[in-house]
Amino acid sequence: MTINSSSPSKRRKVFLYAASVVAPGASNLDEFLSIVEKGESSLSLKKSLSSLFLAGIPKFDFSKYKNWLEERHGPKRFTLLNEKSGDLVKYSMGSLIDAINSRPGLERAIKLLDPRLTIQYANGLADLPVICKAARETDAGFFQWNSFWADPVRNEKCKAHLNGESKDKNAPVNPNTFPVDSFERYESLKVWNAYWIDQSDLYQKYLTELKEIEVLPVVGIDIDAAKLALIRSKTKARKILLDKYRAPTPPWESTSPNLLWNVPNVSAAQASMVLNLHGTSTGFAGACASFGTMIDNALLEIQSGRTDLAIIGATDANPSNELISAFYNGRLAVLGESHGVPFCDLRGTHISGGACTWIIAAEDAMKKFEIEPLSVEILGAGVSSDAEHIITPSKEGPKLAIRRAFENADISPSKINLWDMHATGTPGDWNEFNLIEEFAPKSAYISARKGIFGHGMSVGGGWELTAQLLGTKKTDKNTYQLLPSGINPANVNPKISSLNRNLLLDKVVEIPAPEDGLVCGKLSMGLGGTTSCVIARVR
Repeated sequence: MTINSSSPSKRRKVFLYAASVVAPGASNLDEFLSIVEKGESSLSLKKSLSSLFLAGIPKFDFSKYKNWLEERHGPKRFTLLNEKSGDLVKYSMGSLIDAINSRPGLERAIKLLDPRLTIQYANGLADLPVICKAARETDAGFFQWNSFWADPVRNEKCKAHLNGESKDKNAPVNPNTFPVDSFERYESLKVWNAYWIDQSDLYQKYLTELKEIEVLPVVGIDIDAAKLALIRSKTKARKILLDKYRAPTPPWESTSPNLLWNVPNVSAAQASMVLNLHGTSTGFAGACASFGTMIDNALLEIQSGRTDLAIIGATDANPSNELISAFYNGRLAVLGESHGVPFCDLRGTHISGGACTWIIAAEDAMKKFEIEPLSVEILGAGVSSDAEHIITPSKEGPKLAIRRAFENADISPSKINLWDMHATGTPGDWNEFNLIEEFAPKSAYISARKGIFGHGMSVGGGWELTAQLLGTKKTDKNTYQLLPSGINPANVNPKISSLNRNLLLDKVVEIPAPEDGLVCGKLSMGLGGTTSCVIARVR
């Protein structure tokens, strides 16, 4: 738990101190902002799906962090993480290490503030590639196992049924009635073998002997030594038992324990371990609204006085065939070589993987470390639930999050200079323009960048906030340069064009610098109805 303290007497200023990303075409923040500035799509065709779908494949090499990890934790830590971890951990660790390394002295400051800090990492669908791999391992294990014990050679009841000596009226259809090597025969075999394994007397004998091995307790004065000795003796006894029956590996030994090492909270847990931190570390899931929701949570913690610093991150796995298929069948993903772009043909979106890490902190806590913040001040955030539809936001539901963000930021919507939309390149883009009508004034510049990087289920909001806030640079001419959204003006939907909004499209736009900086709003609307809104100032 965080350490309690009295609440600050006045509102604390909260700034962004470091950030980095792993994204399609970008292994770090500089590469990311370079792609945004060019406004070019970084999506690529997914070969495993017949090159029918564009997806966001992260540019990433985990070995780049080997020395950093081994300097702090010895030679085994990198190997352990590399062998046991899936995409979520590796991407999040990469972005975290890059963020820390970008600011000299920041790692030391974080450790000195411990435990007055919090770590939160979100993910959209957990580590789906690891989960699906485990499911395939388990299915293969069951198929091989059931086939062995259902074989008439060692299953007397099945043998009698096939010979006609003793017909079992409850037996499923014989797989041999289907064509050899057909899908129907394979599916029938699974049902057939699952039925006959339970009829095998020999299998029941094996199970009895197995249980006799597993029931043995830990015995001894030295519990740790006794436990290790028992594990070894049981492993040896189980192998001898399998050899006795000449049986294959059982299904309960077919699934890699890596499934356990990649549970949804593991990115936050690994962050706490690699930095040796003891503040709270939690996993989070708010779908596409995750990043803004975590900022809201962090601001609440910092303003309460219980914490001084927050490590916020989101991480999504390399898009799997299963995920892309689900999005396509949900009428959300685009098929074809022409990528979907916000505001244009409204066909749909593209799935992406990667990570984003921010380190934000109270200015009063960081002054003693003489680390200057980046140019981004987090003014406020708001969160709400739509409660009307799992995918399509209502016209009024998300407005509560926006109003809360402005209230917490203590700023008027009329002050907004930049607004970044959730805009997925679906008909929802039009609805979102109507939604923000009362919050983003006509003078504000509107951006939407999913056409560049695709749609990260939890990390998308982090990418878009990073592009909006760190991609906005003040020049020597007392102006700000606003990076494009990668949208061809000729392709903008006529109905959206008719709104006469200041859209950031395919070119860098330069505007006069307001005296107090640019006020920016970012809306994210997540699957399930969660909405988050972040208000920040770029100085």
